Amino acid sequence: MEARIKRIRTSFIDVPHKIAVAIYFAGCSIRCKGCQNPSLWNPLSGELMTDDEVMKKITNHPLAEYVVFLGGEPTDQIDFLIHLCNRIKQTTKLSIALYTGREFEVLPQQLTSNLDFIVCGPYRQDLVTNSWPASSNQRVLKKEFEQWNL
Repeated sequence: MEARIKRIRTSFIDVPHKIAVAIYFAGCSIRCKGCQNPSLWNPLSGELMTDDEVMKKITNHPLAEYVVFLGGEPTDQIDFLIHLCNRIKQTTKLSIALYTGREFEVLPQQLTSNLDFIVCGPYRQDLVTNSWPASSNQRVLKKEFEQWNL
């Protein structure tokens, strides 16, 4: 299975107080006004990578506690995202986070069942917080005891 990935980096900021492997997906159908990553809107801006290639980068990271998916819009490549989350949960002890412009309620259960942390909702420039999350309409959800705190 393959997806367009723009970059994979170490992140110290995307999951509070955790070190994460940040995987930036290429392509975004939401295209929020004022987006911090408009260069990722083009779905062809990334490199075509297999799930094996991405898993190798994840499992070779010496410090990561989390894998965080960002973009672009990771859910635009939903089949790959679900598949990769399944692999991560089956083969590692890492937690999984997602940043998405979509609302939690529209995310498929096959995805949310593998996630531990979500920042959801579109970025809205008119509701900017100058903090985290970036706009006040965005929700930060954490799974606790296999239940989402909504």
